[in-house]
Amino acid sequence: MRDGRTRTGCVRRVFRALNSAVPLAGSALPAVLVFLLFPGAVCGDGTGASIYNEANALYGQGEFRKAAGRYEEIVSRGVRNGYVFFNLGNAWFKAGETGQAILAYERALRLMPDDEDVLANLRFVNALKVDRSPDGNVNLATRILSSVYRLLSADVLAVSGSICLFLAAFAGVIRLLAPSRRSLWIGLLVLAGMGLCGSGVLLTNRVYSENAASEAVVLADEVRGRSGPGDDYLLVFTIHEGTKVTIERVEERWYLVRLPNGIGGWLPVNSLEII
Repeated sequence: MRDGRTRTGCVRRVFRALNSAVPLAGSALPAVLVFLLFPGAVCGDGTGASIYNEANALYGQGEFRKAAGRYEEIVSRGVRNGYVFFNLGNAWFKAGETGQAILAYERALRLMPDDEDVLANLRFVNALKVDRSPDGNVNLATRILSSVYRLLSADVLAVSGSICLFLAAFAGVIRLLAPSRRSLWIGLLVLAGMGLCGSGVLLTNRVYSENAASEAVVLADEVRGRSGPGDDYLLVFTIHEGTKVTIERVEERWYLVRLPNGIGGWLPVNSLEII
């Protein structure tokens, strides 16, 4: 389990171990630097910077639930920062709230998909929940492909597409200035075309998948999935705190969800929270 972090131009590890009693380095971070990390977080009688520093100090004092509350206040002000969600996940975990911790780590992962600390803590907490994810039964090839796909965020794919367009333009310049080097500009053009097509397909798939279905985390200790949107319907499954589901439909106060194993059922809206 890896503990809280802050950033001043680069990522710094704040804790050496989960049970470390030393004060957070983040608590001494100049307010102006934190404010630059969390623009627009000024509201009421405080700033995102002062609340962030207070949350770090509370965490260092072992007041984990209070620290989580202060991090949540930053989030409630519209701040979407991976480091805040990471620290929030650590605070909720130390406070004994597994579901809230997984939710925070999942949100941090959306913003920092290749962050090793977030991935490590999410794996650690997932291993402690009642409903274990089926990841352990997935073969190595599938794991590698899933990891690569996770690293290829929308921003990365957009940059890749731009590079391919540049290569195509460069190939055109070579054709005009050195038409005799036919194999070079044709090779660059083919490479750019393949890269552009691949980036376009993956980017379209990622954007569609992110918009088409929402994922959520169960926060209730235990919740029963029904065959329809109501308590009178047939019981389909029972899941527990921390389980991640995919939301496929909403009807009044019920979500139609799909579990990782493919089973579907209806859950009360108040039993889970969208990532």
